[in-house]
Amino acid sequence: MIKKLFLVLTVFSLNACESPIQNNYMQSTSQGEIIIEDFAEKSLLNWNIVNDTVMGGRSQARMSVRNNKAEFKGYLSLANNGGFSSVRAYYPNDLFDINSIVLRVKGDGRKYSFRVRTDNNSWVSYTQSFATENDTWQEVVLDIKDFYPTYRGYSLRNVPELSDSIIREIGIMISDKVEGNFKIDVDWIKVQ
Repeated sequence: MIKKLFLVLTVFSLNACESPIQNNYMQSTSQGEIIIEDFAEKSLLNWNIVNDTVMGGRSQARMSVRNNKAEFKGYLSLANNGGFSSVRAYYPNDLFDINSIVLRVKGDGRKYSFRVRTDNNSWVSYTQSFATENDTWQEVVLDIKDFYPTYRGYSLRNVPELSDSIIREIGIMISDKVEGNFKIDVDWIKVQ
């Protein structure tokens, strides 16, 4: 009986870590640019905070949406070997044939990274860093060819390139090794 219960809980735990199963629609930039998030209430993706607390860190963050703009802010702590805070969302459609990801952001002068997960390996994150200007709206263009694969902060080899994959999850992370408050506003995210 205990073995059966353990097996059921193990399977449930593994499935809970995967992306939700939904009917996917194919989206290609050959159809033009695609807005994947504009923070409108009727089409808002399900955003989740993931901080270094998952490994004993002490960073804190929250995300709020007001007037169709997201505010991701918090405190980055380096205590207990921590030092990252992120917000991410599952993207329900098959997104492929992408040349670049473009964000309109207003930052705090700190460096952030945009992260993507694909259908090939759910444990691999493709990442690209970008600098922000303090309290200034800017459009950040991230070329797909410049994303590199990582796992828990380590660069990887022998995994498919992002341009050959279907995007399943998007996110923003701060891990600049500078303890203190952070804040970034996001107006929209689109692909070209």
